[in-house]
Amino acid sequence: MRYRKLGRTGLSVSELGYGAARGAAADRAGFLTTVHAALDAGMNFIDTAAGYEDGACERALGEALQGRDAVIVETKYRPYDGWGGDAAYTGSPARLTASAEASLRNLRRDRLDILLGHGMRTVESFDRFMNDGCYEAMVRLRDQGKVRFIGISELSEADGTHEVLQHALPGGAFDVVMLTLNFLLQTAADTVLPLCAKQNTGTVVMMPLNQASKTSGLVNVPAALECVRRHAVQGHLPDEPHYTDPHLFDFLEPYSVPAAALRFVLAHPIGTCCVGARSPERIRANAAASDPPYLDAGRLERLRTLFGGIRSQVR
Repeated sequence: MRYRKLGRTGLSVSELGYGAARGAAADRAGFLTTVHAALDAGMNFIDTAAGYEDGACERALGEALQGRDAVIVETKYRPYDGWGGDAAYTGSPARLTASAEASLRNLRRDRLDILLGHGMRTVESFDRFMNDGCYEAMVRLRDQGKVRFIGISELSEADGTHEVLQHALPGGAFDVVMLTLNFLLQTAADTVLPLCAKQNTGTVVMMPLNQASKTSGLVNVPAALECVRRHAVQGHLPDEPHYTDPHLFDFLEPYSVPAAALRFVLAHPIGTCCVGARSPERIRANAAASDPPYLDAGRLERLRTLFGGIRSQVR
């Protein structure tokens, strides 16, 4: 595993981090085994959130990370009443502070390494977050030593061109941002990453496999083809050859689709790329994708030519 600096935080983070978003509630033992496999693979960055499985993921991590104080944990507070793009804004300084305090207890830590405002989906609601006391509450937690670094994450399903992050970054208010980047949604490469570089803001990439599921996303060839088909249905891609060709992704060989997807992300100037996994075997396969060189110039250009025009995310 290789390591990179996370912007002005100065933290040295593994190129691949572990996305601890689900699995703890249904199979706590399997979740713990997978977390330990991620640590054994050299991953020193874990992303989670207070709302993931109603706190079950944080509580399981609190157990898994006992004696592992050097592992960097990023958690999040969601100031909305749901996960969807149309969820109402419900942020408040009191709820943010209570969420951070609960995360400290669940994770069994004296301080949170990184606390993000979770899933900012519109410029309007982001501005409310910045002006209703929520941002000041994050700063206060940092000043109290309960949080080391603060930031925000986006909701790319609602904001495929990253308008919120483009609006938020120039002010320099945040140490870290979490953004979506994958070869089916490449817009951040030209819009967000240059702003992060200018501000020396740490970048954490999520959804490198897009909206991954067994039937869609960048998890295997059939699922990737289905995701391309859904883009075509929505008018994001032409519904014509070669997008309809079952051999569309042959040029990625010998890499699998998920390996190529991770290598695509790692070829960009980011801090860390978080990817979820449900088994040690999947962890080890993902970790192998961090071995440079990532993707050669020919494959990168082919992916940009095929999919660089997409401006929206689909499941």
